[in-house]
Amino acid sequence: MEASLRLTESLDWISLILLGFLLAVAITRQFTTLPLEDFLSAFTRMRFVKITSDGRMDNHKGYQAVGIAIYVICISLLFYKMAAIDRVVTYKDFLIILTVVSAFLLFRHYLSRLVGQIGNFEQLLIPIDHQRNIYRAILSTALAAAVIVVYYIFPENHNIFWAVCIASGLLLFYYHILVIYSHRRVLIPSGLYFILYLCTLEIAPYLLLYKYITV
Repeated sequence: MEASLRLTESLDWISLILLGFLLAVAITRQFTTLPLEDFLSAFTRMRFVKITSDGRMDNHKGYQAVGIAIYVICISLLFYKMAAIDRVVTYKDFLIILTVVSAFLLFRHYLSRLVGQIGNFEQLLIPIDHQRNIYRAILSTALAAAVIVVYYIFPENHNIFWAVCIASGLLLFYYHILVIYSHRRVLIPSGLYFILYLCTLEIAPYLLLYKYITV
């Protein structure tokens, strides 16, 4: 028990997670012909999203899978840091947070499929999900940088922690809106589809997550 607490306090297990990020990216790079900088170009350009959405290019899936995994873990680490502000936490708490975040994203994904089938607009969600997953993967780099800042550069500065969380949230929100804006021509003319999309996929899941966290 004492060894586990010392391990948690020294953040050795978080260092291993970050090292695992680098190792996963390095291994993925060895098994794909796509340069990493081409994948990260989706940060600023839509070209990569477009050429991968129609099947012309599929060697990005390794980066995408690793990026989404890093994305989920980094968000969980930020929530874990948030929980550690006013109480003692251990790596077991992190595992619980990671499970909740993963379950939330899976719930949101399958809810979108269910709503798409019921509303007969499942095909409209395919390019939206594709673009969102690309963005999640590339945003993992920014979230990993945020984790390094709040855990290793300014571990005791709560003001910087909240500033990093707000900046990360705004960045995620920007790309979230960008996905909707990119597909506005498909969503907006179909008024009912657009309302269903906003209510069931963009609003309801986050309300449920908020209710879970605050209860």
